Amino acid sequence: MAALALAGCGGGGGGGSTTSAGGSAGGGQEVKGTGFTFHAPDGWTVKTTATSAVAGQDKNTLVSVTVLPLVKPYRPALFLRAARELDRVAADLAKQLGGQVVSSNTVIAAKARARQYEIEHDGLVDRITFVLRGKREYQLTCRWPKTAGRPDACDQLVASFSL
Repeated sequence: MAALALAGCGGGGGGGSTTSAGGSAGGGQEVKGTGFTFHAPDGWTVKTTATSAVAGQDKNTLVSVTVLPLVKPYRPALFLRAARELDRVAADLAKQLGGQVVSSNTVIAAKARARQYEIEHDGLVDRITFVLRGKREYQLTCRWPKTAGRPDACDQLVASFSL
């Protein structure tokens, strides 16, 4: 699963469509993926594939959602057990990236509890929010250069994400 986590960070993925137009008043542009939507800043370039959607200002400042299958259906009653597993996954991912997890929290995304991590590596920060629903994992990723500070798009991604 950790290797797949990188897919949500904007690395790879072929095909799909790319646009940079289409805004909505006050909330930026709506980005539609397969079974989900979120808002990104107006003017950011959007690329969608069958399993992901990425909106980016540049290669190091972006937001994305990647959909991954779960082997077993997730139920909210499993949250604590899933959180422990996601803590391990985030630590493994940070290690693979040569970085470290600098924060981990439980947040609300798509009207449910979700786990969120910030991983610092190579002068970048990845904020990854895992939303589990049924047999799907939605990985919400916001990436930015550490020196630039977290963009408003990160909070916008989580707040506007819906299924």
